[in-house]
Amino acid sequence: MKKLKGALIGCGFFAENHILAWKELRNIEIICVCDLDIKKANKFKSKFNILHSYSSIELMLKKHKIDFVDVVTTMETHLNIGKILSKYKIPTSIQKPFAENLLNAKKIVSLYKKNKTPLMVHENFRWQSPLLKLKEIINKEKLIKPHYAKISFRHANPVGYTNQTYLYDLKEYLTLDVGIHLFDLSRFLMGEAKSIYTVNQNTNNKFKGETDFISLIRNKNKSITIVDASISSIKKPDRFAQTLVNLEFSNGSIDLDYNYKIILHKNNKKKIYDGKPKKYKWISKPWDQIQESVINTHKHFIYSLINRVKHDTSGEDNIKSLSLVFNSYKSDKLRKEIKI
Repeated sequence: MKKLKGALIGCGFFAENHILAWKELRNIEIICVCDLDIKKANKFKSKFNILHSYSSIELMLKKHKIDFVDVVTTMETHLNIGKILSKYKIPTSIQKPFAENLLNAKKIVSLYKKNKTPLMVHENFRWQSPLLKLKEIINKEKLIKPHYAKISFRHANPVGYTNQTYLYDLKEYLTLDVGIHLFDLSRFLMGEAKSIYTVNQNTNNKFKGETDFISLIRNKNKSITIVDASISSIKKPDRFAQTLVNLEFSNGSIDLDYNYKIILHKNNKKKIYDGKPKKYKWISKPWDQIQESVINTHKHFIYSLINRVKHDTSGEDNIKSLSLVFNSYKSDKLRKEIKI
């Protein structure tokens, strides 16, 4: 395989995980970084030994042959960035949330479709090792006819937001920031949704938006998923950043518990599996499973590009998860179940 040369757009807090993850892949080199703040881009270039830094995407693309771009910017910038990258037919991985509304998400998908250019949303929770292991066991053990799921992300560790203070001012916060991951997991594990009913709470007055929510999803296969998240759930040890899952099937059940412990109940027997993420030098708790998932997500992006297959979390696919997010807000506002 020839070496692929990429660029990274956005040099903020989470971009550091992206660049370190790219360095773990063979035959991949990020040769350029770009940020509207050229000082930030220059600092990022020096810190991670990147060849070039820019504040203009178009100038960067005119000066270099780029095989792909990784966009790690906030959602309101994605449409304008997508217009430029799709025009130059650059395969793109774009950070979630995909867009601030469904209309703009659909516009971005349409741009890439029109220019026949691959587009993936960097939806990384389904690529976490514990969740991949969970899915693997479900398939291997032939658990069938799912009827119930509970997917929880509850903690009280401020590390999840203190490095991203712009989150304080969002009128729509936790569902859009974390719920998007959990709704994607519901689709990944239980299939497509038919309706959603949500109740939001604000349990932290630093935030303008919701900091706690619970959603009840009716799925097309007649199963039910409960999704809940909170940044005010006090436990010792704290649960950040682990997603806990309970799944029930007609012939057994399986749980992803704290500390990556997976428990299978089938045929009146209990089996315990280890779902711990792989260790890398730059990965540290409590971010370990999220940081490792960035590597796995990058691998999927490159594999799909090389083999010319559609990404599992393509822009078109992610619209289904984003639809759950915005219908979740609609449900809370109207206090009713919303059909998807």
